[in-house]
Amino acid sequence: MKRLILLRFFAALVSLSLALSLTSCGGQSEPPQEGGSGMAGALSGGKGNVSEPKDDPDDSEKVESGLDLLRACMAEDDQLAGAVACLGQREPNDTLPLTDWLLENSGGLVSELPFLLEIPAERILGGESGKLYCIVPRDENTSLAVNHVTWESQGNGVWPVADEVLYREEYAQPVLVFVNYEEWPDEPDTEINLVTNNGLEVKWYPLTDASGCPVVPTGVNYAPMLMDFGVFGAATGIDYPEDWEPAGDDWWLPPTDLGLADSTWVCDDWMMDLRYGGCDPDYAGIAELYHRFEDNVEMTQVYSGVWRMEDDCLRLDLSAGVGTSLSGSFPILISPSGEEMHFQRSRSGEGVPFLPDGIDTIELTRSCG
Repeated sequence: MKRLILLRFFAALVSLSLALSLTSCGGQSEPPQEGGSGMAGALSGGKGNVSEPKDDPDDSEKVESGLDLLRACMAEDDQLAGAVACLGQREPNDTLPLTDWLLENSGGLVSELPFLLEIPAERILGGESGKLYCIVPRDENTSLAVNHVTWESQGNGVWPVADEVLYREEYAQPVLVFVNYEEWPDEPDTEINLVTNNGLEVKWYPLTDASGCPVVPTGVNYAPMLMDFGVFGAATGIDYPEDWEPAGDDWWLPPTDLGLADSTWVCDDWMMDLRYGGCDPDYAGIAELYHRFEDNVEMTQVYSGVWRMEDDCLRLDLSAGVGTSLSGSFPILISPSGEEMHFQRSRSGEGVPFLPDGIDTIELTRSCG
């Protein structure tokens, strides 16, 4: 999986670098469209100011070609609904104009994709401080909704509840979003919703891993459904900087329903089987837990029920007969290879039989699927 991501980035970066180098050397490109996102207006007001107007036609062409090439990269993968980059943490007392702040914090990326400096003030969302993300819809026929959320206890855990629409557009353009976090670092105050023209839907609550890379949702074969284009500013041409890849578990991602469908996972004498479909439409499929009892060779089914993904959690609603049930939403991450699952106790304290008392996390291994 990791190699697949690298190959996609490699092809994208080569294309992007060639196109931008042609533009900078006087190569021909399509003229900017009137009213296009890149020229809709510079950052203004309290968000920051452009020091000098960009009247050079070569600059305008590079702005447009950068966005076009980014979208062309996404067009190569039907499973991508958009692209995202984390641009850094802006502190509340930072008075630097936002354009200057972007150049200081993400200079390499801005140099490759100067449309970041041309996003107008009405598409800068979430205040003026926090972790700043850029969201780029797959194409001009992709809709985007950005909602402010609060995290509320609902009896079966703490869940995000939308309380304000920050942006909603059927034919969306790139936006900058300041995201802050509530009590816990996995409780962002923002919800991103993308729907492509072919019906692909992605809901994302912006999070980053320890290296600052966005933790994006995954779909079929654990391929990302959002492309992290932040690497464009860290690599040029065919050269990747040394140690740019996150180390250790930083590439582990939460799956989607399709990414987890028809898979089987084992741990010691336990097996969890997740089949797709054949159940209530509110769930993704049928879940069964099997256990090998002492001195037995065969596994015995001890729980059955339904499952679905809820953001980064595997929701299980299982029963072992009258009066015996198991329900909870358990945070999970899948390894880059797709062969390991990191399974955690639910945030409200529920466990599962293969998670021993006093232990909050355990690793499962894919046996098939």
